[in-house]
Amino acid sequence: MANEAEFAHYTDQIAKAVTEVHATLRSVTYELGDAEIGRMLDSRSDDVATLRRGVDGLYSAEQAVGRAEGAAVRPAKESLAHTYRAYQGDVQQQSAGIGTVQQTLEAQRNGTNPEDRRCLRAGAQALEGALKNLETIERMPDRATDDVAQLRQGVEFLKTVVDAVDNRVEQMVGQLSDGRQAAYNFRPSAPGVHDAQPSAKLNRTIGQMRDSLDGTRDYAHRLHTDLSRSSAEFGKVAEHAVNVANGAHAEHQHATKEAEQLADAVRAGVNPTLQADQQPVVSQAQSDLSRRLDGRVDPRIAYSMGAQERHSDNAGPARDQGHGR
Repeated sequence: MANEAEFAHYTDQIAKAVTEVHATLRSVTYELGDAEIGRMLDSRSDDVATLRRGVDGLYSAEQAVGRAEGAAVRPAKESLAHTYRAYQGDVQQQSAGIGTVQQTLEAQRNGTNPEDRRCLRAGAQALEGALKNLETIERMPDRATDDVAQLRQGVEFLKTVVDAVDNRVEQMVGQLSDGRQAAYNFRPSAPGVHDAQPSAKLNRTIGQMRDSLDGTRDYAHRLHTDLSRSSAEFGKVAEHAVNVANGAHAEHQHATKEAEQLADAVRAGVNPTLQADQQPVVSQAQSDLSRRLDGRVDPRIAYSMGAQERHSDNAGPARDQGHGR
């Protein structure tokens, strides 16, 4: 029975890992769709586009500095620096918005807290444990069956998918980091430095931020499409894992019941019923007679009993006469 118990335990652990990963992949697929990450990226891209009016504003301020003479130069430079700092604050605000998208993507990889099991990293670890459990099962006598081989193929398939998705999500996070780095580099120049061309710098920063958002949007769309196409395969792997675990559980229950029945039989053989507790077995004739002791005796039985009594009476004197002689 030990084999059945171990088999049931390990297949149960594998089924739990596979079903958790199946749920994780469904969650990631949904998050990468147009209603979630796609919507957030589109919204951030639109927000960044609003900064383009700042390019014209900064360009006008630069031109004013170039035209200024005498006492008007200093106020023109201060106006340029003030405008530059204002748009630098706007850029950092947009960078924070991109950071929110990064956090959402990171949550798909690492979870929202240390105990979160519905994330890609936790799923990868669970599947690694499932593969180790499969190695243990395959070393058991008569357990390297076709069902177990199919289970291994399914677990390896999910592990490959989870690792690939985790890698692609990491790339998306990196793309967003490029956009945030461009925003970080957009800093106001010291007043009086006109060759910095802040309008051109803002224009480049906006382009880099938009590129990072658009590139991430493209990655998310393709990954969402790939996962959606494979969702049926993920479901089949999970279903097979649960079926194997259920079969192992039923086998374990059956083996346990048989062991209990055998133990009962052994105990009955070692400890038979005490003589005082034994009931005599009544023959069919005695049973019939006992049921008729209410006074309604069968005539055939009464005749038989009378004949026996007459025979006994006749035999008695003969034996006595014999002794007399």
